[in-house]
Order: sequence, then structure tokens, then C-alpha cells
Amino acid sequence: MAVQVAIPEKKVTVELTVKEAMALGGYRFHEDPHVRADALKRVLDSLDKTLLESK
Repeated sequence: MAVQVAIPEKKVTVELTVKEAMALGGYRFHEDPHVRADALKRVLDSLDKTLLESK
């Protein structure tokens, strides 16, 4: 059974540091391994907020 979900055509704006953007792009920071996880959490939180506003 296929489920279709309507995805709104909204834009999501997230403010990241250069280090966070580099980590999301694949660069690894061995001295601070949590940079990527923190940046990804910030992006997903912003996405959740945007999707909840559209309901």
C-alpha cells in the first residue's frame, strides 16, 4: 500500500557556522566529532518546525 504525502513548496532557512556547513558536506573534525550531529539536528528541527506550521 503506497501512501502519498503532500510536501509543501516552502523554503527552509537554517543558520550554520562554516564548520557546521563543512561537516554536513562531508568534512570530518576529529577533535570535535559532534559538529555534524549538532548541525544535522539544527536542520531537522527547522524542517520539523516548517512542516508543522504548514498544517
